[in-house]
Amino acid sequence: MAIASKLNHEGVRIYCICGDGELQEGQIWEAAMSSTHYKLDNLCLIIDNNNLQIDGKVNEVMSIYPIDKKLRSFGFEVINIDGHDMNQIINALNKAKTVKEKPTAIIAKTIKGKGVSFMENIADWHGKAPKEEEYKLAMEELNKTM
Repeated sequence: MAIASKLNHEGVRIYCICGDGELQEGQIWEAAMSSTHYKLDNLCLIIDNNNLQIDGKVNEVMSIYPIDKKLRSFGFEVINIDGHDMNQIINALNKAKTVKEKPTAIIAKTIKGKGVSFMENIADWHGKAPKEEEYKLAMEELNKTM
């Protein structure tokens, strides 16, 4: 999509969101190489870096760290942020719009299940929904933090 927008002179920005576990897959790095080769400054990759994937901790299953150094070596502009801080998110997205001649990666450090005591940093919650009682408790805990 980013290449097509460039070729058609559309001026469209493309945002791609992926998890840190997805970075273990080869096609992600192939896409990264292509995006820097074609100088896709209209591409912004946002990485949810919570160090958890369906099989456990990313750094134990198959480490992809340091993400920022790897992406820089591919030619990305890299912005590290606290993925729970809305001001940092907005500032990073605005900065990404100013980058020329290369794609941008925003690495958002997050905590899976943040704000819910029984979900925080638990890989088991990667692909399942809470039961009714768990949902009620989660909503109570989240409402207290707002």
